[in-house]
Amino acid sequence: MISSRKNKTIAISTEAFGTLELIKNNIISNFSSFMDYDQIKATNKYGFFESEPMPYSFGFAPFGDENQAVVKSLKQGERVNLSLKGEIIGHVVADKIFKLDKQTSEKNIFLANESTSVHQMRLGEYALSGEFEIYDQELKKTKQRLQKVIKETGAKRITALFLTADPFNRAHERLVRMTIDKTDLVIVFLVRTTQDNHINYDLRKEVLEYFNQNYLPSNRIFIFPLRNTTLFSSHKNPTLEYITAHHLGADKLVIGQNHTGIGMFFDQNEAHTILDKYKDALKMDIIILPELVYCNKCKTLVSTKTCPHGAHHHIKYHPDTIKTLLFQGILPPAILIRPDISALILSQILPDRFKDIQKLCDDLFPNSGLLEKRSDRDFYEELMKLYQTSSMT
Repeated sequence: MISSRKNKTIAISTEAFGTLELIKNNIISNFSSFMDYDQIKATNKYGFFESEPMPYSFGFAPFGDENQAVVKSLKQGERVNLSLKGEIIGHVVADKIFKLDKQTSEKNIFLANESTSVHQMRLGEYALSGEFEIYDQELKKTKQRLQKVIKETGAKRITALFLTADPFNRAHERLVRMTIDKTDLVIVFLVRTTQDNHINYDLRKEVLEYFNQNYLPSNRIFIFPLRNTTLFSSHKNPTLEYITAHHLGADKLVIGQNHTGIGMFFDQNEAHTILDKYKDALKMDIIILPELVYCNKCKTLVSTKTCPHGAHHHIKYHPDTIKTLLFQGILPPAILIRPDISALILSQILPDRFKDIQKLCDDLFPNSGLLEKRSDRDFYEELMKLYQTSSMT
């Protein structure tokens, strides 16, 4: 066996690695290799490959002078390492080396992320086809756990939902609950975001798991982390969400009517979207839900389609506005985020904010007379209870 350290190496980005994970684990296609020239050309022309929907071709043309020199030097059957931040994370067995042209460089999966800056989405001049392997098994294990849950629960109706949950708010809660009502199992895909002003991915995952364990029938929800890719974060191309949901067993996809890339239009009073092209091939339904807002006349969370009051009575769930409050250390109103979730988030994004949290809690909040050790999270939860006291307001 030849040592992998002696092989030639191609350096890739974290975003490219996330895309490789999706391809290798058959999450965006049944095809799991890098395509050659003819395969790319056919895919780009028809939007299908081997009878399955494929809006993007899998042409691997790593950018950079060093990477391109390696690609051009490869011989058929030669093994080349894939490196991420100096660590070998996989390998490719070279098949064909070919030059990209206009027909083969467009509609490339490595250029599909419309939320990533242009300088992060570049292809080289020469591409490499062949089988590849990824050594990290985290995504594979998650997929296996999902398949096990589906088998054990006997779920027949499975609905998919893509969330950044940045932050997870009351509108997200209602969206998840509405989805659970009409299905056996909900797959919540937690996606990575490209925004600079964002809540840490692990914290968003912790919040989602906390809500699932405490406020939902947890056997009806499966949280599927998509940690290493931002392909889904901009929602500008819902075809990838649609195909991913299908490959992981869903028969329905829930999206909001304000979804950035849905391209909804009406023909003879019937709603259509850009997903109609693949609807028959994948046999999946699309559920388009209206925008959810808080109405200060209805005094509850409502759909903009069912509320009779005007937009001037509506409080919208703008993620950036809610994050502005959180990052400034302000508890968002309970109508925006559940208080215990706000407490969980604030205690982690502003750790050790107070010099003596124990004294602060003892001075502000009632206690049983026993010494109760308090944390930052306890402080925020108790403080919100004081805000909600109404006899003197």
